[in-house]
Amino acid sequence: MKFYKLIAAAVMVLWACGAVAEGRIAVFDVEAAVLNTDLAKKRLTAMRNQGEYKKNVTELEALKKNYDKQVEQFQRDFDILSVEQRQTTKNKIDTARTDGEHLARKIEAANQQEAQSILQELGPKLQKILPDLIKAENIGLLLPRKQVLHADASFDITAKVADKLNQAK
Repeated sequence: MKFYKLIAAAVMVLWACGAVAEGRIAVFDVEAAVLNTDLAKKRLTAMRNQGEYKKNVTELEALKKNYDKQVEQFQRDFDILSVEQRQTTKNKIDTARTDGEHLARKIEAANQQEAQSILQELGPKLQKILPDLIKAENIGLLLPRKQVLHADASFDITAKVADKLNQAK
């Protein structure tokens, strides 16, 4: 029985060595690589400095403060409020929460739209850079970073791709 285990272990070691000989394994986050480029940082900063975006963020912060204040007041006064007052206050709190959620979705949609635009713009450059980097790094298996449970930082080529995208014209 020990002999078979030894043979099985030897076969697995030889198979692993063969896999390593084909190239190394790497992980890569497309979105992070693209959004960490200089172009993306400039465009996202420009978007966040637009008047409407700033107004929405400021309004969201004010809504959150108001919501938190209403909830705190409601909890503090709960025992002394009548049933009607509780319902009225609860409705006001629900409205404030709904307004905040709507504004947060609006801000997130603006962020996602700009990120998608940047991804589309840099996509062709990425398609040119990636095969060259895979060859240069001798990568035999490239996995999406978000699909991997654990990978040491030495396996992640996201920063290298972002650097190559910054250098590409």
